Amino acid sequence: MTFNKRIKNEIDHFTHLPEIWWGAKTAAGQKRYDNKSKIFKKLCKIDKNKKVLEIGAGYGEFTKRILDSEAQIIATDVTPKVVKSCQKKFKNKDIKFKVEDSNNLSFKSNSFDVVCGISILHHVDAEKTLKECYRVLKKGGNIFFTEPNLLNPHILLGLNIPWIRSKMEYSDDETALIRLEVEKLLKKIGFKKIHVRNYDFLHPKTPKRMIPYIERIGEYLEEIPIIKEISGSLVIYAVK
Repeated sequence: MTFNKRIKNEIDHFTHLPEIWWGAKTAAGQKRYDNKSKIFKKLCKIDKNKKVLEIGAGYGEFTKRILDSEAQIIATDVTPKVVKSCQKKFKNKDIKFKVEDSNNLSFKSNSFDVVCGISILHHVDAEKTLKECYRVLKKGGNIFFTEPNLLNPHILLGLNIPWIRSKMEYSDDETALIRLEVEKLLKKIGFKKIHVRNYDFLHPKTPKRMIPYIERIGEYLEEIPIIKEISGSLVIYAVK
């Protein structure tokens, strides 16, 4: 398997990154993963008859939250060290882990009911990866991603101020996405029933006791025009 320079940089970055990055270690970070898995299950309605491909699985924070669906899950990541760790961690679970480049998947066309990923598209060539998602999906299959929102002030500052970028453990090529641009790209590729919405005002550093209150406020902010555009994340859903 050969990789371009950007992918090689990502492999090097995640090979040396701690197993769980700072934003996932906290109570709020874990709650954000819980919330994402709930939205995924609600939108994608996976069950034991569905074949699911997860790309950019990392160390399995999202993966472990969807195992109870009993779907046939293949979880992939481009970093060999990460995949090896997951194969060991999930060795007693009914799931396969593979090293895969999301820009050039090895799977046959029309072979999955769902393709999903958490915070992966902003690490890769999003257009190439989404085209590959479209290719491997069965007709009527769907994609589900959550991605950092470039219009969020914290993310925007983190990407553009070197010392903050380092503190937030961003890779050299990492960026973030904009809702309208994602919608346009999905339409260009051929997806239908496109749904990209602003979501998540829960910062990973939120104190545990404050999480319920911030979540309630966030649900309100997600419905306010203009304000919602600076949410922390985007939820991306579309159908082939």
